[in-house]
Amino acid sequence: MVFRLTAVQQRRVRLGLVGGAVIVWGLGAVRLVATGRFLATGGVVPTALLTVALAVAVVAADRVRRVVVLTDDALHTRWGPWRRQIEWSDIEAIDRRDRGTSRRIVVRVGGRTRVLPVPVTGGSILGAGRDPGLDEKLELIRRWWAERRGS
Repeated sequence: MVFRLTAVQQRRVRLGLVGGAVIVWGLGAVRLVATGRFLATGGVVPTALLTVALAVAVVAADRVRRVVVLTDDALHTRWGPWRRQIEWSDIEAIDRRDRGTSRRIVVRVGGRTRVLPVPVTGGSILGAGRDPGLDEKLELIRRWWAERRGS
C-alpha cells in the first residue's frame, strides 16, 4: 500500500512554491533597490541571478516527493532525501494530530512522535490542501498496524 499526495494536492503545492518564489523575488528586488545595488550594477545582473536562483530552488523543491509505504514488515516513509523505516512492533500508537487547519497522521515510537509526510490535509495557504480520504487512510494504517504488530 502506497500513499502519496493527491493530484490536486501536488498542483496546489506547485502553485504554493511559485507563489512563495514570487514573494521572495519581490523582497529580493526591493532589497536590491534599497541597498543601491540594483542601479550600481545595471539592474540586469542581480535581477537575473535572483530569478535563476529562485527558479532552481522551486524546481528542486518540486522534486521532493512525500511517500508512505506499508509493507508486511514495516511502515516506510520518504520525504525527499529523508527515509525512515518503522517496524510495526515498535509502534506504540497511531493518531491524528490537528493543528489549526492542518491534520496529519502521527506515529508514536519509543516515546517520540513521528509525523508521516502523507496523507496530510489542510495547512497554510501555500500548503497541500484537503485530502478528503484522510480519515479512511488513517483507519487503513491502523488496521495494518493492528494486524502486524504482534508478528
